[in-house]
Amino acid sequence: MKKLPLAVSLPGIILYLSFFYMINAVSLIAQEAKEEAPQKNKEKQEEIDRGSTITVTGTRTKKLLKNTTVRTELLDKKDIDSMGARTIADALKNVPGLEVRPAENGQRGETIRIQGLSAQNVLILVDGQRTTGRFNGAIDLSRFKVEDIERIEIVKGASSALYGSDAIAGVINIITKEAKSPYRGDFRTLYGTGRKLYYGNGGEFRNSGSIGIKKEDFSTQFTVGWHRGDGYDLTPDATEGTRSGRFTSQRNNYDFFPVNLGLFNKYYFFRNPERYTPVLENTTGNAFNDLNVSNKSIFTMVPGLKIQTTTYYRYLDQEAVDSSPPRAVFDRNNKTHDFMAAIALDYLIGNKWNLHLNTNYSRFLDRFTSDQRLSDSLDTEEVSDNRVTEVRSRVDYFYDRNVTVSLGLEALIDKLSSPRISIDCVRNSPYICTNELVNLEPANRNGNAGRQRNAVFAQADWKITDKVSVVPGLRHDNDSEYGGKTLPKLSLRYDPMKKVRVRFSSGLGYRAPTFRDLYFNFQNPSVGYQVVGNPRLQPELSKSYNLGVEWVFLRNFWLSVNLFYNKVDNLIGFRTAPAIASSGLLVFQTSNYKNAISQGVESSLTAKLTSSLSAGLGYTYNETEDVQTGLPLEGRGLHRGNLNLKYNDKTYNWGFSVFAVVFGKQDFYCTLNPFWCEPIELERLRGNSIIPGIRAIGTGTSLIANLPPAVNTYCNERNLSYCATEPTFGTRAVNAHTNINLRVYKKFLQDFEFFAGVDNMLEEFDVRYNPQKPRYFYFGVSGKFETLPSEEKKKPGI
Repeated sequence: MKKLPLAVSLPGIILYLSFFYMINAVSLIAQEAKEEAPQKNKEKQEEIDRGSTITVTGTRTKKLLKNTTVRTELLDKKDIDSMGARTIADALKNVPGLEVRPAENGQRGETIRIQGLSAQNVLILVDGQRTTGRFNGAIDLSRFKVEDIERIEIVKGASSALYGSDAIAGVINIITKEAKSPYRGDFRTLYGTGRKLYYGNGGEFRNSGSIGIKKEDFSTQFTVGWHRGDGYDLTPDATEGTRSGRFTSQRNNYDFFPVNLGLFNKYYFFRNPERYTPVLENTTGNAFNDLNVSNKSIFTMVPGLKIQTTTYYRYLDQEAVDSSPPRAVFDRNNKTHDFMAAIALDYLIGNKWNLHLNTNYSRFLDRFTSDQRLSDSLDTEEVSDNRVTEVRSRVDYFYDRNVTVSLGLEALIDKLSSPRISIDCVRNSPYICTNELVNLEPANRNGNAGRQRNAVFAQADWKITDKVSVVPGLRHDNDSEYGGKTLPKLSLRYDPMKKVRVRFSSGLGYRAPTFRDLYFNFQNPSVGYQVVGNPRLQPELSKSYNLGVEWVFLRNFWLSVNLFYNKVDNLIGFRTAPAIASSGLLVFQTSNYKNAISQGVESSLTAKLTSSLSAGLGYTYNETEDVQTGLPLEGRGLHRGNLNLKYNDKTYNWGFSVFAVVFGKQDFYCTLNPFWCEPIELERLRGNSIIPGIRAIGTGTSLIANLPPAVNTYCNERNLSYCATEPTFGTRAVNAHTNINLRVYKKFLQDFEFFAGVDNMLEEFDVRYNPQKPRYFYFGVSGKFETLPSEEKKKPGI
């Protein structure tokens, strides 16, 4: 039966009423506490509000956080340090509405979902610059280390009207450090490891340092980080890897049978030769060695004219062991070079005009090698090279103090060279490869593709009254690969009371098909399939709505509740092509074939309980649906909770923080058969897609024979078991778990700090559904050296 929208479903009504009564109850309790409590000192009554922080992501213009019309969430350096975060992935794990997960098939590292939508629909920026290097649509968040991060700004909901492609689910903008003192240096060094069963004798070393210089008309900030680790392993066997030197192992009491399986079915499962094969050596978490160098410099040429340059280079070398039943074992290596350079000019002309010009160049070069042990027949070496050049211009006109109008022009050139897309002589006229005609192997099997995007956008930021603000926006994008699209967005803000803010946003989002979607060309003859792209794809489109309330009461309590609804059309995935290729391989081709809905509510409550103790509580309810099949989107859970507790003893200069994320059960697809709902093995999917709802390879169970092909296609797409010729699916709810992280610290000599902590205290993981890092202990030391500005030195007490 088709699900009702959340707004009219019984759980939705109960949820909304619960929040309504919760808000009223908290209000009454707070009022009583205010009347009975003695007058607190000024420090204890400090308001939980970072409104003085300047943000740029919501409208691309500088705004105080408390004055933004577009809802923007913020993580500052203090938040990031209190979590013990080492990468951006660690920092984002504790934000309601965000879900950081280990990479899925074909991805790398850790990826993110926003409001239930996949990583391919999230735009990642660094200082406003678009990042490159997606794998299967996802950016690896573990690429971005925290040593050069000042803050992270998050805008949820479709933002393509401002940022163009990929901003369907939202935007995450990583703001790097800027020198703010005449001279400042800092460093941090860390070592971490875990149980030998999973980590062997290895561990992780992370070291970083930065130097900042600020003069009257110039500032520069240099940051360097070097990190290495031996990885970890969760796989079922206990043999020592010949190359890795680490143990491949599995947590105690591992049961490889599907959950809740009866004794008879276990016996059937064990006896089924297709399902049961001996385990092979392989590893879970990559061994790595990386280097990060970054610089941000700001030049004040004349009053009102500033030039900012941003540069970073990241080198990452990863090693791992993969296996492919029945006997193949591979030593894998990835070497990645990630470079970006940008220059931006900001010129305030009088009191009415502001000109902003920006250009950037980025390159992501990845070399992948896979060396089969005891054989050379399946050895692989691939080099992918993605280069992006972008030019942006924007003019802001300040009509008066309440109205700002912005007009912008943008151009982007994107080029990719990859062995996973069709080579040029196959894809382009005359569609003949002369080398192959004379049986010569081409010197370069990479395909090359390029695209250009041009865009124009307009936006107005209008404060109608002291209580009402509105930000309408409109953008037209033209892509050389698929054509043009016009994208509107509207944001509203209403402040009914001094400490209450209501924000609403609605907009269209889109994701243009990637080069791999359009021109994918990959064969795996040993398994019997081929994957090809589709140049006729249409972009993914979304409609997004967010309605949120923020309320600061009793100065020390901050409550936020946000309702969201996202509908995405034309989701791109792989489906079986109508005919078998002449080579005899089963062909999968990219297609627009799915519609999805993600809706729910995200909430958080933050309280400063004393001058030293603060706490936070969050809850996210997320309901998803594949509209065609009626199944939920794979890997999403209905419920997720967040909890944090921070203590800072200023008398003895020590403190601790605890962060917990509670995941409810998530729905994963399984193939229905007479005995159980059989999990879909990744190897049985034969590497075809990460898009939820894809069909498994096999023979269907249609009860009606000799149906027309069009009817079979209709039934297969909609998961109708009585007429489908391919396997039909159900879901199994698994992988409920809780992640708890603890960090303690002690300051000494005023500017130095010793810290230690443990991540994943409960050692929660699952090889199939949640291959995250097992319990991990770390300790380290950090410090800073700083010369304060002369005006601050004169202040009493400094």
